[in-house]
Amino acid sequence: MGDVSRRISPLARALFLLRFLPLYAAMGVADWLAPKLPRRWPQPRRERSNAPGISVIVPERGTPGTLAITLDALAAACAKLDEPVQVIVVVNGANPAAYTELRQRHDSPPALVPDRENREVAVRGRTSQMEWLWEFHDEPLGYDGAIAAGLAKARHAWTYLLNSDMRLAPDALAELLPYRQPQVFAVTSQIFFEDASRRREETGWSDFYPHHDKPIVYERTPEAGTLARGNLYPGGGSSLCRTEQLRRYVADAHEYHPFYWEDVDFGLRAWNEGWEVLFCPTSHAWHGHRGTVNRFYAQEEIERVIARNAQWFDMRHAWTQVSPIEHIRRIAARAPEHWHEFAGPARAWRTFRLRLRASRTRAMGLRYQRITQDSYYAAQPDCAARPRVLLVTPFALFPPAHGGARRVAELVTRLADRVDFFLLGDERSLYSLASEPWLRHVRATHLIEGRGDRPTDAPMSLAERMQRHAWPGLRQKLERMIALYDPDVVQVEFMELALLADHRPDHHAGRARWLLALHDVYLAGDGSAGDAAQIAALQRFDAVSACSNEDIALLPNASAHLIGNGAIDRRAGAAPSPQTPPRLLFMGPFRYTQNREGILAFLDQAWPTLKRQFPDLRLTILGGAESKAIADNDPRLTQDGVDLVSAFVDPTPYLAGCTLSINPQYDIRGSSIKLIESLLARRVCVSTAAGARGFAREGLQGLVTADDIAGMTAPISALLADAGYRHRLENADDAKLDTHTWDAVAGDQLALYRELQQGRA
Repeated sequence: MGDVSRRISPLARALFLLRFLPLYAAMGVADWLAPKLPRRWPQPRRERSNAPGISVIVPERGTPGTLAITLDALAAACAKLDEPVQVIVVVNGANPAAYTELRQRHDSPPALVPDRENREVAVRGRTSQMEWLWEFHDEPLGYDGAIAAGLAKARHAWTYLLNSDMRLAPDALAELLPYRQPQVFAVTSQIFFEDASRRREETGWSDFYPHHDKPIVYERTPEAGTLARGNLYPGGGSSLCRTEQLRRYVADAHEYHPFYWEDVDFGLRAWNEGWEVLFCPTSHAWHGHRGTVNRFYAQEEIERVIARNAQWFDMRHAWTQVSPIEHIRRIAARAPEHWHEFAGPARAWRTFRLRLRASRTRAMGLRYQRITQDSYYAAQPDCAARPRVLLVTPFALFPPAHGGARRVAELVTRLADRVDFFLLGDERSLYSLASEPWLRHVRATHLIEGRGDRPTDAPMSLAERMQRHAWPGLRQKLERMIALYDPDVVQVEFMELALLADHRPDHHAGRARWLLALHDVYLAGDGSAGDAAQIAALQRFDAVSACSNEDIALLPNASAHLIGNGAIDRRAGAAPSPQTPPRLLFMGPFRYTQNREGILAFLDQAWPTLKRQFPDLRLTILGGAESKAIADNDPRLTQDGVDLVSAFVDPTPYLAGCTLSINPQYDIRGSSIKLIESLLARRVCVSTAAGARGFAREGLQGLVTADDIAGMTAPISALLADAGYRHRLENADDAKLDTHTWDAVAGDQLALYRELQQGRA
């Protein structure tokens, strides 16, 4: 307070302190109260916005020439829509006469719209749904005032904020509309400069740099890919927002008048209240960057307002480590004629409400720095009747590099048009641009990492894996996603995550139904302590699914469902297996221990004999990325005749080129996808009896079993030698195989979702 003491008398200083006591108290009480209130993720009332139509607000001040380009492009973008559009042009602080020609051109509805070369282009039909409304205000309103004036006339549930110097691409609005989902507050278009040589400091994808003393925001350069991403805040000149929420935020934005930082405030309020803000890279807009503010305000005043508004943002959202008393000191250091901008009980009350909400949300675990990093969103229209399923997995799924991931990928792909999927996935670093084809089938994907796995870790018991995988960060993220997406079903994948149900949020206990999808059932059935711990975890779920009848028989749950493994049906057009050169195929990613140990045992116990019988015999191993490190230290995988593929690949050409497939496994649970995948490609599979688990009782002639790995030698030899016998087996099981396609399995899964959806409170 030293600066104040030097400039004003003790009485004036006391009056100053009294004047700002409400603001100081608002910050202090909010900081004190936040950790004492119950911790619960916010759940705003989210009404589904299925009513068609959007409003567009264009604030304008004195640039009719630039506005003409903006409105022409807007009309072309609206012509792509199959729903009503209300355009509200808010002209403020400018002579209405300058807009006469534009008003004549853009009336309700327009008949012709000239393109950029002034050639008239008919836009009747869909564009006839456009309604044009012009608002004129003698006094300049500032950004917040112009938006408020437009919102007062907006009549649709969603409003696009469009700067008067922004040119939309023809499909810019159409690209945004599928993101109007119940949990979304706003979606921002990607911005380019008309001057392509300029550095792209403005893109629409907003983020921040952490700083202890002042808020610093910036806009990221978009990455490759077409999925929407998390966005810190919606840019005020090119964003689609929920109208009612935006009205409320604008009404509370007086502190930011006349410009800057209000859109950052909107974004933080939305995140803190339980909404999401997205950036859509496929919706494009070009910014002329004329700088309306620079034409009407001196640079010194612009810098002053920016600094003032950054401090307001900091005070309202407890953004930095600056204390309440330090904020008051900084206000005191300003020129006295500006003190009134921080005074008043209404400002203090707004600061208290917003700071309390921000502090509570931060305490719950919302990490603003991860907003742009770990979330991906697909453009899918909202449908109230679909089951909403939140998938939770401890292992990376896409691209599918192991059997469990393949199962999830195939079912999600087939059900995406009938089920709204949301994904919470661990092992974030294993996802990449190559994951996008699968993530497009998921409405929202949130990825995390940090459970602490190390390559040098010794193998863990199941109990240890369960504790490790259900780590606190995953539990915290799961609770937030339940509040955010309000799912009908929380589907926990793999037994390793079964302990998540120990902490089902009490306030959601009667809502979402919890399903444990087991890929393997590890119960021994001997009444051991290990079994007792697993059974206790299993019984906390409303339903459990397993992949084989053998596993179902081990489960204690009354609500246990068989959702078997399947495969892509490649039978149509499949050629008979080639005779020469003879080739065996093993589709077994080494990430799964039984695959790695099984094929190494096969190379020891069966391969030498087969290689002597058939000198030109080759073995292809689809071992996945983990197999390369094993092969570098194990000569069995690089010996003559063995071809190891250490990457994620489509098995289709390998199935077509093989003579038969092998499945040398033992001590497995669940069932083997590779086995049924071979049969549905019309290739005989020779398996150990243990590896045939889930299919051995179905009388499949194309499945040939042996007691053990060494015993596989004789049937493989016979099948390689007798092409006629082999070809008969390849075509013997069509009727039975129909129930094992992924399409059939997806039908079983959908039926279970609907049953659980009906049982939701």
